[in-house]
Amino acid sequence: MCKGVIFLVPVPIGNLRDITLRALDTLKAVSLIACEDTRKTSFLLKHYEIAAPKLISFHKFNERSREELLFAHLDQGKDLAVVSDAGSPTISDPAQSLVSAAITRGYEVQALPGATALIPALSISGFPTSAFQFIGFLPSKVKDRTELLKQIKAYTYPTVMYESVHHLKATLQELDAALSPRNIAIAREISKLHEECIRKDIAQILQDYDITEKGEFVIVIEGAQEIQASFPDAAAFRLLEKYNHLKSKELAAIISEKSKVGKNEAYAFVLEHRK
Repeated sequence: MCKGVIFLVPVPIGNLRDITLRALDTLKAVSLIACEDTRKTSFLLKHYEIAAPKLISFHKFNERSREELLFAHLDQGKDLAVVSDAGSPTISDPAQSLVSAAITRGYEVQALPGATALIPALSISGFPTSAFQFIGFLPSKVKDRTELLKQIKAYTYPTVMYESVHHLKATLQELDAALSPRNIAIAREISKLHEECIRKDIAQILQDYDITEKGEFVIVIEGAQEIQASFPDAAAFRLLEKYNHLKSKELAAIISEKSKVGKNEAYAFVLEHRK
């Protein structure tokens, strides 16, 4: 008998219309849905007039203990849908352990594209989006938080993170102490009625603190400015001395490559400073 398939199904993060047709078809087809909160999933199914299959609670406090039960369901050739309360499963939500174990055991896992908070927040931040890092929530241990903040401070692309309403101000104060001056964008209640995005320097946000502390928050941190090394530096003079026996153009080509400067600038430096 073929094993069933695990479908990771994104659900709306706010507006109930933000769900794909494929997600609805999948929720209709499976015989079991593992969900963070059966009440919230029941509400979604009722809204779309989907006859509720069997629902089983599946959250961070019981996901490991539920795995064998879910695998037994799959072993009967029946498919399984996994949903979180909002957004995509495994993205700062339960199912990471399940997916890892399922892959190890040879089960097929399919992730449906759909709602997530981090991409809309990044898109409206106003920061460059060619590259970024997503860190979820900051670690709870002070040592781990400190190390991560050091990494963020040096990272030259935007950093996207989640934060709860209960820790928002304290986290902003921590970011201010570790990163300022730095611009950030705070996206609140994405896709919901009171959606807003605040774009300011961290210190300014704290100074004029007027954030509505309700709902879900995504913080996008501007990347660090790349530090441009001055030229000529000590390394350029060492190259000048080491390769002083070469012709000026040959020496300039080496300095240009090693110092990451233009050939004309390197050649002018050679003409001015070589013995």
